[in-house]
Amino acid sequence: MRSTGAAHAGRAASSAPVVVLLSLGFHLLAGGAAPVASTVGWLTAATAVAALPLTRRPLWPARLVALLAVAQVVLHLTFHTTAHHGHGHGPPLPMVATHALATVLTALVLRYGQALLRAGLSRVVRHPLPPRAFPVLARTAVAASRPVPPTAPATGAASGRAPPLPVHS
Repeated sequence: MRSTGAAHAGRAASSAPVVVLLSLGFHLLAGGAAPVASTVGWLTAATAVAALPLTRRPLWPARLVALLAVAQVVLHLTFHTTAHHGHGHGPPLPMVATHALATVLTALVLRYGQALLRAGLSRVVRHPLPPRAFPVLARTAVAASRPVPPTAPATGAASGRAPPLPVHS
């Protein structure tokens, strides 16, 4: 099923930050160095442009994971080369594992994220919070028949809100 140009452009524009930021998050989690913010910005724009032709039709899960794995490799190499200091010559096992995990998580978010958002939004629209979602306690007047005079306790405490004074025997 084909979608309109605006719909697939919207999917590409909303998918790109998910792909880049999850990749960056897991890259940092594995001990990789952070690139400068402008690098993250242009990577997100480039990812959106690359995703444009891919968002015209739903992707089979295997193809989605394969494309995201390629994106993870490209993003890792870009993060590594633009950070000016990295983790050596080859990616260590934790870096490979975290980017693999980022690939799977990104695929799940892209595959089911739209449905989850729709379900959440429809629930909110169907059952919006009432204007007074939080109960307001009724103000009740407490009438005293006669005022009670303050008395000093036998412990030696002075009247008022100060802590009690020690009792000397």
